[in-house]
Amino acid sequence: MNKSDNPTLPGIHPCRFRMRRTVLRPIKYSCAAFCLSGLLAAAPLFAACTPITAQAAARNDSPEFARTPQEWERLRDNRLEYDEIPDLIHEYNTTVINNRIEYRDYRGKDRKDTAQRYRDTAREIRENISYPDDPTDMSYATMLMAAQTSETTAKNLEEMADNNVDDAQVISMQYEQVEENLVLSTRLNLISYYQKLLNQKLTEENQKLLELQYEVAQNQAAAGTATQLEVLNARQAIEQQSSTIINDSRETETLKQQICLATGWSYNAEPEFGPLPDLDPEVILQIDLEADRARALETNYTLKINRRKYENSTSERNQKTLEETIRDNQQKISSDVQTKYNTLLNAAMSFELAQTEETVAAQNLAAMEIKFQTGLASRLEYQQEQFNLTSKTIAVENAKLSLFSAWVSYQGAVDGLAAAQ
Repeated sequence: MNKSDNPTLPGIHPCRFRMRRTVLRPIKYSCAAFCLSGLLAAAPLFAACTPITAQAAARNDSPEFARTPQEWERLRDNRLEYDEIPDLIHEYNTTVINNRIEYRDYRGKDRKDTAQRYRDTAREIRENISYPDDPTDMSYATMLMAAQTSETTAKNLEEMADNNVDDAQVISMQYEQVEENLVLSTRLNLISYYQKLLNQKLTEENQKLLELQYEVAQNQAAAGTATQLEVLNARQAIEQQSSTIINDSRETETLKQQICLATGWSYNAEPEFGPLPDLDPEVILQIDLEADRARALETNYTLKINRRKYENSTSERNQKTLEETIRDNQQKISSDVQTKYNTLLNAAMSFELAQTEETVAAQNLAAMEIKFQTGLASRLEYQQEQFNLTSKTIAVENAKLSLFSAWVSYQGAVDGLAAAQ
């Protein structure tokens, strides 16, 4: 695809911006950075917003020989293509970078090694606990609470050590799951971004119609055929629509920031977003639901992680709990695939219905145009019919995007991300 190509959505043009990413990445900020919280959890957690310098980000990219110069050039330009999302997240997402750094401490470790780290941390906490000895001290209650909290933390760590079922393989799968979820959510956010742009276009077109209605109400009031209340209501409708336009713009900007953060830009960067791929509706008819359900059970990260934990468990109580958890995972995975399949079918039917309604709206406008040209319809009636067609055309594009979103969600479920809990 040529870098100058515009998105294929009608009426939508990508914004071109000044900043470009280079080998040394611009400063990035992430408000949703997963990391291991010390030794308190093997699963990734959200971390605070933390700036990562260009040099730090560059150090954590794959080595230059891992990709061709052309591939690196695509990733480092100021345009985000849909098919680049997995690679951008792998190379530049703060969460993924942090997880790669954290994993170095777990590589090659078995569950005993992980349990020992829990115990070592618990010992260090206990060694630093200091109970206050003067009840008259103003800070006595605070210091006492801090000491008791430390005792509880140390105890929890020791219990985690006794019951630990995590090892390097579990940690690795958890990090892979995080990365794949980031890819999926970013894909869906990009689709939502384009839907927001469509909604903005619709509200702006509706604003024009409302302004005409206000003008007509003013003229009718001057002629004595409308009341001032009708004029005020028409004016209020314009103000409410203006507020909607502002809110839509804010929501669109928020989505853009989330996409930028996920793919390595700073939150206020302004990369150009490329078009979404076209989905051939015929692929939906070719779905083998039972085969996809089986694949979902085979690839699901949560299920694989729990099975590995079961293998690592030495406690009969933990094994019985994990057996029940695994059975529950399997049921929920199957159910989620079915739900997302149903959503996909419904989205396909909605797309077909939207196309039919657009055809009817076009026919209605053609008939209205004849009436308008022969003086049998007013300018307001004609523009109302024009807006109706515009809204139906946008509805087709929105339904098309919803169908693609449902497809992406379904494929995500089949490829390991079905809801298992």
